[in-house]
Amino acid sequence: MINQVESKLSRLLFVFKSLFLRVGRYAVFYCCYPFLLMRPINKNKIVVSSYFGKGYGDNPKYICEYLLSKRSDLEIVWLCKPEVLKTQANLFPKEIRLVKNKSVKALIELFTAKIWIDNSRKSFYPPKRKNQFYLQTWHAGFGLKRIENNAAEKLKPRYVKLAKKDSKMCDLLVFESSSLFKDIGKMFWYDGEIFREGVPRNDIIVNNDPAIIKKVYNYYDLSMKKRIILYAPTFRAGQLVEVNALFLEEIRKTFSEKFKEEYVLFVRLHPNDTENKELILGNLKNPNIIDASSYNDMQELLCATDTLVTDYSSTIGEALVSNKKCFIYAYDYEKYKKNRGLVMDLIDLPFPVTFNQGGFIESVKTFNMDDYLTKVTAFKDRLGISESGHASQSLGDRLLEEMSK
Repeated sequence: MINQVESKLSRLLFVFKSLFLRVGRYAVFYCCYPFLLMRPINKNKIVVSSYFGKGYGDNPKYICEYLLSKRSDLEIVWLCKPEVLKTQANLFPKEIRLVKNKSVKALIELFTAKIWIDNSRKSFYPPKRKNQFYLQTWHAGFGLKRIENNAAEKLKPRYVKLAKKDSKMCDLLVFESSSLFKDIGKMFWYDGEIFREGVPRNDIIVNNDPAIIKKVYNYYDLSMKKRIILYAPTFRAGQLVEVNALFLEEIRKTFSEKFKEEYVLFVRLHPNDTENKELILGNLKNPNIIDASSYNDMQELLCATDTLVTDYSSTIGEALVSNKKCFIYAYDYEKYKKNRGLVMDLIDLPFPVTFNQGGFIESVKTFNMDDYLTKVTAFKDRLGISESGHASQSLGDRLLEEMSK
């Protein structure tokens, strides 16, 4: 009883402290507001955030890399959480300046920048000025999960309010090309321009970038003769994903026997699951099963992967556009479908779909690549799934055009 009271008091104190600091930062900003209004917008400045400050990655990373390759005079500011500033600063290009997110300085950087780039909803920002341009890249490609307005009844009212405000500020939204979602604007509470010619983070996968593949293999000190299976289960709200080390080894061995090649298996937990990594993965001692949850860029892992194993994750989109082998293992399908909701039944996907360990192993043993590619091609044609392979360039050029105005 005492522990429960202490826990509740601790949470209340945390909420109060966070609210107090947030209000305080805004108060300082608005005290300076009359003076800030006299500061012009810097046409060469771009302020970027990814996953609420989690680090260098996803669509914003690939757009910025293109921009840096085109212009050396750009001032790119990346907003980061304090722990990212301490532990991941070396992962950013030296041309990018890092600033603590949710700080007064972050507000000032945003207020004076010509371009805003984000892949998640903005929760801490100044008033957007008339000549600023906000690119919302979103953070998923083709996927099965209901999102935003399509899942409004399952979202917190505070998030819905935040999302609507974010969409109202947005000038250009990036979303994948398929016809699975009929009204993108309605889904995002958005009535502006939408870019649907590719997802920037998928460029390296579509182009099968050999430099990225070699980078991943070198990072894990793997022989290029080995093939990678990537197991990437999605996050389950309210419960931990189930990972069985013995089953993972059985998967790896079955692939090696089926395809007559040596395989290693990477486990990549969802970012929301990494804080419970020890509980989920335990103590992995098998040298052929590697925890890849801390690798800084999921897209690079997908680029180097031979086969993807997942469940309801949007990574199936990367498998589709790259024609890589993909197997669905959905051990909790009925429960997940009821709790989260899906826009398409798993069995309608062109991948082998199984719901238990025995079924999964059998699906590997009976796999036929020619039949698989025929199904994948027909599925993509039916839903209009495509990637240009140069979405980063297209969006980067658009931003450079906006900066010249």
